[in-house]
Amino acid sequence: MGRNAVSKERNSNPKKRELYMEKLTASFKKNGLKKYSMDNLATELKISKATLYHYFSSKDEMVEICLMRVIGQLGDFESISKDDTISFEDRFYKMLQLFSETFSDISNLFLGDLQDEYPQLWQQVQLFIDYVHQVLTNFYNDGKKAGVFRDIHTSILVMSDRMFFNAISDVDFLCKNNITLRSAFDEYFRMKCFGFIQPSTKDIMRLS
Repeated sequence: MGRNAVSKERNSNPKKRELYMEKLTASFKKNGLKKYSMDNLATELKISKATLYHYFSSKDEMVEICLMRVIGQLGDFESISKDDTISFEDRFYKMLQLFSETFSDISNLFLGDLQDEYPQLWQQVQLFIDYVHQVLTNFYNDGKKAGVFRDIHTSILVMSDRMFFNAISDVDFLCKNNITLRSAFDEYFRMKCFGFIQPSTKDIMRLS
C-alpha cells in the first residue's frame, strides 16, 4: 500500500516532473551520466533527495525518460518523409535538419556512458536506428519511382546510412577524431546531398 501511495504522489504533479526532466536532460546530454548520483541530481535541481524520490523512483528511470525525450524529438521523421505537399528534395533536407538539430547538444560523454552503463537502453537506440533505416528505404524507393533520385540500388543507399550510424555509435572513433554528433551529421549529409568531389573548371563552365 505504501508503494502505491508513493507512485500516486510521483504522478500528482506532472508539470513539475516534466520541468525537472527538462533540466536533467540538458545536464545529462552535456555532462554524461556517470557523475550523477541521486544526491547530485537533487543538488542539480535544488531540491531535497526526498523530494526527488517523490517524482522519480531511481536514476535509471530518469535516464530512460531522458533517452525517450531525445528519441521523441525525432517523432516527425517518418511524417516528413511522406509529406507529398513538398518536394522530395525539401523532404530530404528537412529530415537531415531534424537529425542535426536533435543531436546538436549531445556530448560524446553521454553516448559513452549510455553504452557502458545502460546496455538495455542502448539497445533501444539500435532498434530506433533500424526503424530509421526502414523509413529511409521507403523514401529512397519512392524518390526513385518519381524520377527524383538516381537509380542507385536502395540497399546501397541504406547501407551507407547504416555504416554512418554504426560509426557515430563508436564513441572512441568520435573522440579520437574530435568529432561531435552535430558535426558528424552535418558533414555526412552535406556529402550525401552534394558529393565530395569538387567540380572541375569544365563542369562549372558547362553548368553556367
